[in-house]
Amino acid sequence: MLPYSLHGQATDTPTFVLLHYLGGSRHTWYPTICWLDAHHQCVALDTPGFGDAHHIEGYDVAAMVAHVDRTIRQLELRNCILVGHSMTGKVALALAAEQPDYLRGLVLVAPSPPGPQPMTDEARQSQIAYRASRKEAEAFVDTAAHDRLPDLLREIAIHDAQRANLNAWRAWPEEGSREDWTSRIGRVDCPALLVAGSEDDQVPSAEEQKQLTLSHLPNGQLEVIASAGHLMPMQTPETLARLMLDFAAELA
Repeated sequence: MLPYSLHGQATDTPTFVLLHYLGGSRHTWYPTICWLDAHHQCVALDTPGFGDAHHIEGYDVAAMVAHVDRTIRQLELRNCILVGHSMTGKVALALAAEQPDYLRGLVLVAPSPPGPQPMTDEARQSQIAYRASRKEAEAFVDTAAHDRLPDLLREIAIHDAQRANLNAWRAWPEEGSREDWTSRIGRVDCPALLVAGSEDDQVPSAEEQKQLTLSHLPNGQLEVIASAGHLMPMQTPETLARLMLDFAAELA
């Protein structure tokens, strides 16, 4: 089972299962959870190689899908909205394509697309060369956020980036981001919400996501958060949470 944290007491509404970006951890979602847990139970997971899952192996997309699915089943969750951010957007969509019986809806926040992620050679090599120094972690977080995070949240993000398993970290730019899941995912009919940041240059733009990701989601909708960078769960938590709450309410 993946390490997790459980928040909120609601049992009559769907549970948000929250997955983090490359270099993050379940802590990534804590600012957003503050706006969710009065209405929904939330389960935030550490994916293999990150946070308290530093020692857990399985870094390709299929392995991450299996880990997340197994954890949800071991926690006996029956009514879930699966939420993927960046790297794990691809993982969440791949899991949703399996049509697990517990899935009610899908939220993709600045997701890596199902196909190979567009990335410059310079950006890819920079991620591969990462060695978790303080300077590198600061640059990684500040670039992803676009605008500087509040100091406390910035320190949490830097700490997460520095404690990452470097084998897991490198596996994403070298392999996971290059995997092509477009044919395996095909059409996913569950209700879905894709959230993009207007200033996010780490993944395809909102317009590009319409073709790359939303084309797999006939019941999907797109929302764009103005002035937001890539780290929306930490940068714009209230706005993101309200979009997620509205989406969950529509499922009812």
